[in-house]
Amino acid sequence: MKEYISEYRFEKAEELLGALAPWSNTFGKDKFIFRGHSNSAYLLSPTSIRVESKERIWDCSRAYAAIMGSTPDNDFSLAFVEYQLIRDFYKSADARGLHVPASDRLRRMLHQDVDFHSMNDWVDGEKWLPEDMLEVAALAQHYGIATRLLDWTYDPFVAAFFASRPPANVDNDLCIWGLNISLIGTLDSVISDFPLRLVTPHYSGNPNLAAQSGLFTHWAHSVPGINTIIKNPGESLAPVDRRPLDAQLKDYIAKLHSGEASGTFVKMILPGSESAQLARFLRRFGYGPAKLFPGYEGVALEMKETPFLRVPK
Repeated sequence: MKEYISEYRFEKAEELLGALAPWSNTFGKDKFIFRGHSNSAYLLSPTSIRVESKERIWDCSRAYAAIMGSTPDNDFSLAFVEYQLIRDFYKSADARGLHVPASDRLRRMLHQDVDFHSMNDWVDGEKWLPEDMLEVAALAQHYGIATRLLDWTYDPFVAAFFASRPPANVDNDLCIWGLNISLIGTLDSVISDFPLRLVTPHYSGNPNLAAQSGLFTHWAHSVPGINTIIKNPGESLAPVDRRPLDAQLKDYIAKLHSGEASGTFVKMILPGSESAQLARFLRRFGYGPAKLFPGYEGVALEMKETPFLRVPK
């Protein structure tokens, strides 16, 4: 019987690439999306809920102040600062004539530097992120803004590229995660409020995302409104759930029925010492920065990595 997370360990880069090839029967790749980690110990955690982001995320936004004496480490406060970050990105991009997805929520108070109104109107129990912000959040996330979204790709070789980008730390194993979206689709079709969403933004106007065959996962959850805080002064709200995606999904499925959903994740592990060789093979396939970051930036990045990929004499 398959495990919840099926691990595959490879010793050589060519073995890993062979398992990812379309003709391989290692696992049903057509059912999976992929994500590459340069360190196999990294968690499947979106940037905004990582522990190391707890303070930094406030410094990057125009939120300015914590909410009414509440600590930053609760669902409403974090949603508040995430909203401001996404709004800042939206406003700045829009002001420079860049295409941004439609969102009445974000445009409503765009004339103000800070929008307190939208989060003050937040209704207890609504799901964060709201539907009309998902595509904007995906665009912001793709360009490095901290959100609740987690980057994935339909193409396993793109995931291998990001896992092996030089310079590599040879002391750490690298890995490629796979998430079974066939299983996720089944759960979503039979559970009306299934919290895991797959977000695939429009590729038009986003050449990087198109080149990378990118998409995102989003774990939607209920966030208390400002009225809850006002009515219960002095009471501490529940802290942010900072568990990684695999842990959240495992616990959710366990509550539905006894046992685990087998074959939900795969994790393919390779020694860090094979990272440069993996990158060399991928460049021969055409999976380099020039392909995945179309334009002058990608060409320059590919030139800059040359010293790291030279075969030792």
